[in-house]
Amino acid sequence: MSTDHKLRQRIRYRHVEKIYMDLKELGYHDNDPLEVTDLMTLDQWHYFGTEPVDAIIKLLDISEGARVLDVGAGIGGPSRYLAHKTKCHVTAAELLPDNHRVGQDLTSRCGMTGSVKHVCGDIIKTELGNQEFDHVMSIQAIYYVEDKPRLFRQLYDSLKPGGTICFEEFCRLKDVENDEEKAALDFFLLCVNTLPTQQDYRRLLEEAGFQVTVHNISDTYAKYTYGRWANWDEQRDKYVRLYGEDMVDGWLKFIVTAKKLCNDFGLVGGGRFVARKV
Repeated sequence: MSTDHKLRQRIRYRHVEKIYMDLKELGYHDNDPLEVTDLMTLDQWHYFGTEPVDAIIKLLDISEGARVLDVGAGIGGPSRYLAHKTKCHVTAAELLPDNHRVGQDLTSRCGMTGSVKHVCGDIIKTELGNQEFDHVMSIQAIYYVEDKPRLFRQLYDSLKPGGTICFEEFCRLKDVENDEEKAALDFFLLCVNTLPTQQDYRRLLEEAGFQVTVHNISDTYAKYTYGRWANWDEQRDKYVRLYGEDMVDGWLKFIVTAKKLCNDFGLVGGGRFVARKV
C-alpha cells in the first residue's frame, strides 16, 4: 500500500469532492462566487456545525485583527467562519493536498483570501514562526497527530506571551474491555494506535507549559452520534441519490462505529481544552 493511500485511510472525511455536490444542490455552478453564509452550512466537517467555533470565539475572546492558527483545517470551513464572524486573520493549516486545494478554491470564491491563508503540510514539520499567533484552534484533528508532545511544544512556541489555544477532541473514557470494543476503536482510529483520555491531554498540555482548563462534553457527543446514525439510517436512499452508494456505505460504517463507541460501549467521548501560555 502506498504512503499516500495509507495517509488517506487515516482521514475520515476523504470524499473531498462532496462539497461541490452539496453546492450544486443549493443552485451554485462551478466557479460561481459563494456566500460564506451558504457555505458554512456545508463545510463544517466536524460535530455540531459552527457551534464549536462559536464556543472557541467566546472562550478565547477572539477579536478583530487577531492572528489565529487553525490546526487541521480540512477544507477551511471553521477558518472562513471564524474570519467572517470576528474579522480576524486565520492561517488554515491542513495535511492533505486535496483538502488544501478545495479549501483554497472555496476561500477564493468567497472573496476571503485577504483574511484566510491556507498552508499545506504536516503540522509537525510546518514552520509556524516564533510568537506569531494570538490564538490556536483545532476541532477533531489533533488526535490524528501521533507525536502530540512535540505538537504542543511547537504550538506553545508559536503563541505570543499570554496567547491561548482551544481544541475539541475525541477522548477515551475508559479502558477497552473486550474484542468488540477493540475492533470498533481500531476501525475508528484507523492507523492511529492510541486515543488519549481527557487527563492525558491535560498532562501533555501542562508539560508543554500551558495552564489548562478541561470541559467534558461527552454527553453531547453521545447524543450527536446517535442522532446522526438515526438520520442516515432513515434517509439512506436520499443520500445514495446525492452521493452514490459506495460513498454513503463508507460513511455509514464510520457513523455506526461512532454511535457504538459513544453510546453502546461508552468508550469514547469529547473534551474541549482551553490552555494559556504562561
